[in-house]
Amino acid sequence: MTPHFTATQVCQCSKTQHQLRKVVITGGPGAGKSAILEMARMQFCPHVALLPESATILFSGGFWRENSLHGREVAQRAIFHIQKEMERFVLIKKIYSLAICDRGTLDGLAYWPKTPKSFFAALGISRKEELLNYSVVIHLRTPSQENGYNLRNPVRVETAKEAQEMDAKLEKAWKGHPQRYFIDSTPNFMEKAEKTFQILRQLIPSCCATPGNKHLKFSASR
Repeated sequence: MTPHFTATQVCQCSKTQHQLRKVVITGGPGAGKSAILEMARMQFCPHVALLPESATILFSGGFWRENSLHGREVAQRAIFHIQKEMERFVLIKKIYSLAICDRGTLDGLAYWPKTPKSFFAALGISRKEELLNYSVVIHLRTPSQENGYNLRNPVRVETAKEAQEMDAKLEKAWKGHPQRYFIDSTPNFMEKAEKTFQILRQLIPSCCATPGNKHLKFSASR
């Protein structure tokens, strides 16, 4: 399992420990989060951890996906704990300088069937501590159907309209994070990806820079 957690480019860094920073890649269904992680695997060095989407791990493994109040609560609690354990795993390893997360813990707020207050109570957490848990939040906007939305992911069940609505809920879920960026969808996904990587490259410490990982300046809307 471990190789799936790390990027593959060679770097010259000889450090055995790094100060870990975590960045969330969030956004509605079809925004390109998983594609960004796969591209990061090929661009960054093994000191960058790549945390796949907890919901995909859960549902592709056969966990119940029942659209009832109880079913949605059970699923979101399970997703939260998978996310937390993956984050704990890379933190304990100490070799990672950056963890790129396909969604973060507060994404669950957008899918929780009850009030935000009950979400925090059910999981024994606070909004403040979860916001502080991540250095940066990058919100990839969900494309419209005309702009590339599709159902190629087998665990994606939302229509284009539902995906847009979820995107708005996720924006609200991460409101208040001090370092949040929004990346709009474009007809050419590579433009969207490059804007995302211009942010990610600035989070990589200089000791872990690779030939394809040059620090570029980028100003995003917040």
